[in-house]
Amino acid sequence: MPSSNRPNDATRTRLSPKERQQQLLRVTSDIIATDGIDNVRIPYVAAAAGVTRPVVYKFFPNRHELIKGVLEDFGEDYTRRVPDVADTTQALDVATTARAFIDAACDTIEARGSGGWQLLRSVGPDQEITAISNEFRRQLVQPWLGPLRALTGVSAAESLALADVMVSGAGEILQRWIEGEFSRQQVATLLGRIILAVLNEFAE
Repeated sequence: MPSSNRPNDATRTRLSPKERQQQLLRVTSDIIATDGIDNVRIPYVAAAAGVTRPVVYKFFPNRHELIKGVLEDFGEDYTRRVPDVADTTQALDVATTARAFIDAACDTIEARGSGGWQLLRSVGPDQEITAISNEFRRQLVQPWLGPLRALTGVSAAESLALADVMVSGAGEILQRWIEGEFSRQQVATLLGRIILAVLNEFAE
């Protein structure tokens, strides 16, 4: 709802440049999540952050850069949180590893808002933002390709398709958590069962 983004006394506090930039990104993320990307406008963001429009323009020259910033900030935060499964020397515990990725996604959404996640799940007319989104999705899938091939014996193309299906399914279930339908534990349990069911099918 737009009311959640309205300025208050706290948002008028003097912030450092880095803190102000992060505040503007979070406000924009919340606008995307509650009101949609079409409602990302500099005057609306400024009012929601409790600042003037020149303050927003100081950090982001236009709405495109604001939206791009939300997506890049979300991707960077998520990447810092995910485990490195590509270089592991031990056998992959799929259930445990999947839970680590789920926790990373949930932690990032809680820290940065769900606007970046919404951008990842949508396809819009902005080619640059779409390209950033597509690259991030490729990063989401990449760590799973080697382990999936080792566990299932499928080809590289098949492992890519299988990973895409898993990420897409995870996205749908995580969206239920964002909307308050599922708890984080339910998300982890559901996705763990889905992943294990898929792998068991290939093992038979």
